[in-house]
Amino acid sequence: MKQIVVDTRVTSGHLKLKNIPFDNDTEVKVIIIPKAKLSRMSFRNSQRFTKSIKGNLSDNIISERSEK
Repeated sequence: MKQIVVDTRVTSGHLKLKNIPFDNDTEVKVIIIPKAKLSRMSFRNSQRFTKSIKGNLSDNIISERSEK
């Protein structure tokens, strides 16, 4: 099975694909995966974003898990 990866944009709830190498009227399955902003996922940025959280976050998470 041929697989193609294409970057596009959802506009008004619709996807527009161009220059896809398939015959007309070919049935396809579309899997939509939003692009992640890798710069926001870096460890350095994560540390910077979480510095503003008051208290000990890991203790809070452990206590919430214990309550369930």
